[in-house]
Amino acid sequence: MSTVVPSEFHMSALRVAFVGGGSGGHLFPAIAIAEELLRQNGECRFLFLTSHRMVDRRVLESSNLPVTRTLVMPYVQLSSQSGFFRAAVRLPSLWRSFRQARLELQSFQPDVVVGLGAMASVPGVVAADRMSLPVVLLEQNCLPGRATRFLAHRATFTVFGLPVSDELTHNWPSQFRTCGTPVRTAICDLARTFSSNTSSRRRLLILGGSQGSHSVNQIVAETLCGGAQIPSDWEIVHQTGDADVMSLRDRYRRQGIPVRVEAFLTDVGRELATAGLVISRAGAVTLQELACAGVPTILIPLSTVADNHQWLNAKLLERSGAAILVDENQANARIFCGKAIEDLVSNEALRHRMAESIRGLATPQATKEIIRLLIEVASGGKQ
Repeated sequence: MSTVVPSEFHMSALRVAFVGGGSGGHLFPAIAIAEELLRQNGECRFLFLTSHRMVDRRVLESSNLPVTRTLVMPYVQLSSQSGFFRAAVRLPSLWRSFRQARLELQSFQPDVVVGLGAMASVPGVVAADRMSLPVVLLEQNCLPGRATRFLAHRATFTVFGLPVSDELTHNWPSQFRTCGTPVRTAICDLARTFSSNTSSRRRLLILGGSQGSHSVNQIVAETLCGGAQIPSDWEIVHQTGDADVMSLRDRYRRQGIPVRVEAFLTDVGRELATAGLVISRAGAVTLQELACAGVPTILIPLSTVADNHQWLNAKLLERSGAAILVDENQANARIFCGKAIEDLVSNEALRHRMAESIRGLATPQATKEIIRLLIEVASGGKQ
């Protein structure tokens, strides 16, 4: 496909419908794209068809996207049941979501529809396809999710964030391109201001994802409360999610361990800018944020995700020397995590090598490349 952008889209504002949600990992790339589109043309307008989960509202409210340009509509109810193919038992709800998505898309009249992945994107993307609207799918993981695979034949284009094996892409039903993962402007800027001076970065940052992670919380809390040796000049910041925030604050207080415990971090960029070590899940968006910040990382992949894609993401970083992988299901996970923490906080040279390695995986140009693609697709859809 040509990369020439039609002049009509240089002069006019793009109308983009983002479909999906249920976690920050699905919404953050959309926010990054919307931020850059507004920077290029302040008249761009956006529709977000999201899930009803609180995390979607919280993430979008903290994004500071202008309310005059952004319409947010929770349109799909996500079940607590896991597994894409269990959707059959939720057909009435999905049918209602499909109809609502169709009405919202008819009203908004987008130039292009962007599917953000996972179950929350399915009814909206199907509605867009039935309306003959151009669709672009964003897939951040190195193993495409079931929703992406299910919807690929309905898409004009699929954008991959991490490299996907030739075996999977050989017969991929839509055109595709690997562009990298778009991240929010404030975090993308870290890639341009990256400093290799790891000695001044003395914050241990624990990230459980936008909703927190009980497993990560327990492993890290047991490690820190079990006597892991952290230098006194290191700050510890633990993002827990709503469910564990009060219990962990109390646990650290009783143990006399100075930890700043937050349910949700509204300015992750600021936290990452001075982080010397991060403990995190291995979602693709989080990994790209860590790469932009150039932070050595201990990864604890979520073991219950579909097709174990977080483990595959984490192995990609481990092989490049950018991260240490901890298996949350191993009986010695706490011990292994504690040793990794102590090794890294006490070894500046090791932190420096890992920072350089993960920095090599940063793709700060991804957002602009995806926008050029959206403009191409939107133009083709209008012809």
